Amino acid sequence: MKMEYVGMASVYAVIYWLIFGGPANGGLSLTATAATFFLFLGLKKKTRDHLSASILLFTAAAVARRPVLELEWAAPYLFLGFAIYALEGYLEKRQGRINALPAAFFLWGAIAPSWLLGLLFVALYLGEPWAERPGLRRRLAWLTAASAVAGVLGQLLRPAAISGLFAPFEPHRLPLDAGQGVLVAAVGVPTLIGLLLYWRKLPLPHRLNPLLFALLAPWDLRLSAFFGLVATVLLAATFLRQSIDSATLRPLFKHAEWHFFWWVLAVAIWAVVR
Repeated sequence: MKMEYVGMASVYAVIYWLIFGGPANGGLSLTATAATFFLFLGLKKKTRDHLSASILLFTAAAVARRPVLELEWAAPYLFLGFAIYALEGYLEKRQGRINALPAAFFLWGAIAPSWLLGLLFVALYLGEPWAERPGLRRRLAWLTAASAVAGVLGQLLRPAAISGLFAPFEPHRLPLDAGQGVLVAAVGVPTLIGLLLYWRKLPLPHRLNPLLFALLAPWDLRLSAFFGLVATVLLAATFLRQSIDSATLRPLFKHAEWHFFWWVLAVAIWAVVR
């Protein structure tokens, strides 16, 4: 068995057992870990070395830990992770993924009004023209419209659905405390630097979505978890993409990855047996 498979399994074990608390937190930890799996699938063509991908997964999970465990934000977190998986496939010419968006938004709408933020995230991908494939953006536009209808239908399954449509944020807002603020800043600073350095090279959704969620993150603890997901996409597309593009760095990343995974495996074993 390849070490990279063992290593990535160890990464998810650490995320599940240590960051999200494992079986003690029931479905919350499993659902949030699944979100990081979809994030990995969305990022892996940008950071083909698993070391970079692992760092991004740990980062996103760390930012989401408190919203998931204290505020039960696992399901919205999962659906945004799935949206990243689908839309990054759209950018990377794996367009079949976007066909699942309406079904995902129906389920999301049935769970929480935060699906409206997810719909805005998806809609910003319409800004990428795909001039060489003119029918592609039209298909995404239809699927975005279908996702909006599906989200409304899902929302109508919930009590007080009509009022919920006009309240995309949950009624009890929880601003960031100092600890979560430090985590968000640690992710936000390199994200903003990446935007400044790579602005002209980035597709429009990679410019606007990080800015949107960076502005929302300080407003509510749960939205900081969304920012953690979206920021990792930008970091993968900017700084960490160098591990693919640079012939000098690629072998170094691969060598470091092998050693890194042994340490992660040791931590994963400790997390399970402790």
